[in-house]
Amino acid sequence: MDLNSPEFYTIAFVVAMALVALLMGHREKGPASTHIMQLATTADDDNESDDDTLRLRHLGGGKVLISREGLMLAPEETVNLVFTIRDAECNILEKKGVKRRNVIGEPVKGEVAVKFLRPMKYHIRYESQVTSRWASFTYDASSPQEKTVLLDY
Repeated sequence: MDLNSPEFYTIAFVVAMALVALLMGHREKGPASTHIMQLATTADDDNESDDDTLRLRHLGGGKVLISREGLMLAPEETVNLVFTIRDAECNILEKKGVKRRNVIGEPVKGEVAVKFLRPMKYHIRYESQVTSRWASFTYDASSPQEKTVLLDY
């Protein structure tokens, strides 16, 4: 076979694509798990800024404390966090549980301790339907260092 023939280059191209496909492989993702947690909210009288802030802190024993500031809720309204976790991907959706219409909200802060995050690095997307803001970030659930994220999108 001639090295300058179109057949040679066609075969070389097909072999190269087969090697790339073999090296990349197709890794199947694990099953997704879903958890719903309610934020324990309290009045936020001492917060000077109106920033939507999220804090994650490792508590030890497999627990992570999630703190949220910048929420405006009417009395008796609740906020739920819906976690969808698949491998190292974690989506957190913040939604109102109990809603009250035509009532003016007050600034509140909330927190919840979760114990279903494994000690690994996660790619997290946090989306708030309450404030219509979101953020994407990475978080190492085994690190004792606190992570502060500003929801600014």
